[in-house]
Amino acid sequence: MSKPSQDDGPVDRMRIGLRRRLDGLLRGRRRSAALPVDFDADLYLDLNADVAMAVEAGHIASAAEHWRHFGRRERRAYRLPIPTAALGGDIVGAGTFRYPYRAVGSLPRIEFAEPAIGGEDGAIARRLIAAWRHSAAAAPNAVEEGMWAARTQGFSAFHRALHGGDAPALAAMLVDLFQSHLAHGIAMGRTTATLARHAPDTFAAGWHDRLLRLAEALAVEPVRCPEQGDYARPLESITGLERIEAALGFPLTFPNVGAPYGVRLGGSILPEHAFSHAYAARRIRDLRPGPRLAEIGGGFGGLAWYLHDAAQSYTILDLPFTNVIQGWFLLKAGLPVSLSGEADARIRILPWWEIHRDERYDLVINQDSIPEMPPDTAEMYVGRIREIAPLFYSINQEAAAVNTDAFRQGVVPDLVARDGGYRRLSRNLFWLRDGYVEEVYARRG
Repeated sequence: MSKPSQDDGPVDRMRIGLRRRLDGLLRGRRRSAALPVDFDADLYLDLNADVAMAVEAGHIASAAEHWRHFGRRERRAYRLPIPTAALGGDIVGAGTFRYPYRAVGSLPRIEFAEPAIGGEDGAIARRLIAAWRHSAAAAPNAVEEGMWAARTQGFSAFHRALHGGDAPALAAMLVDLFQSHLAHGIAMGRTTATLARHAPDTFAAGWHDRLLRLAEALAVEPVRCPEQGDYARPLESITGLERIEAALGFPLTFPNVGAPYGVRLGGSILPEHAFSHAYAARRIRDLRPGPRLAEIGGGFGGLAWYLHDAAQSYTILDLPFTNVIQGWFLLKAGLPVSLSGEADARIRILPWWEIHRDERYDLVINQDSIPEMPPDTAEMYVGRIREIAPLFYSINQEAAAVNTDAFRQGVVPDLVARDGGYRRLSRNLFWLRDGYVEEVYARRG
């Protein structure tokens, strides 16, 4: 999530590669494919966030052009999948579910919050614009690379609002954050919302699966065993909210900010991604690290929401683009937040290069982003974390998948081993997401 960049940096390798492929095709080296008779351009953009970003930024002329020249060969979705009797059907993958459930019981459906428009929206948007400009003025001259490069190159309307100081336009885009492509890659955005509206029962099953994972992790529900008993019994509603919150030590409530969608629980609509943030917050509190916390990345600010504490300070270090989203979420949620260029508050949202400040923390956190950074950037962060904090808490995957044409994703244990300045205190599979590992490292010496 957080990597050296500036919002108006040079065109990245992925964009160049895309443009070259498109230019070649448009010169007639291949004949265009005819559009399917049921092709719906708006739905195609709903279902393919990266294409929507490319079209908005002018890198591709239209949804139809993308499908003809790329989407058809890439087997992109252009129509809604047909639900089947199988768990998940063609809507979500089998890996969504913890167990091979025999059936799904009667579950509450997914609800969609309406955008919560408030009288403070304009003032918040103006602060966000001022902070973004302050960051842009101080940004190092760095080229952005990696999986997150497109985020600062796309979303032209969003960037026009920032450049032009258009606070009403910026606020209008952020009020339905979680149901828009702006949330792509940091939360469940417009594509998932489109599918959830189409198959609410399927998504309700996935939501309850995540709640069951949280209940198991907290010992509120027993873990099923394939060697004993009914391992694949039906997935049913979890009714132990009070017990879950008692085990967490804080309410599971999610603020009505950004039009979240999920199942209504305890008086608020709780999105699925809240469970991972809440569990990570519980694990961090178990470490008792001290009052100064920092997070590299930070997503939309979900972990900061569940970790906010009057006795602690919390600093988020991320891309200026993502700082805007984090600022909107946490300020609308009513927390004491300072932005770039403002006097420090208990929660600070700062651009990534502020990690080089002469400051120290008790714990640095990274979730789901160091592997996606370019190798030299990831190495910089791992080395810098060791310098500024005695403890490093990591939740990341280790797939080493292709990142861009230039490099593969990193693996945190490999980066830590090359750094040589850490000792591992613990390593566990992360309860809430298959394929993710939770680790705690201490600085040597």
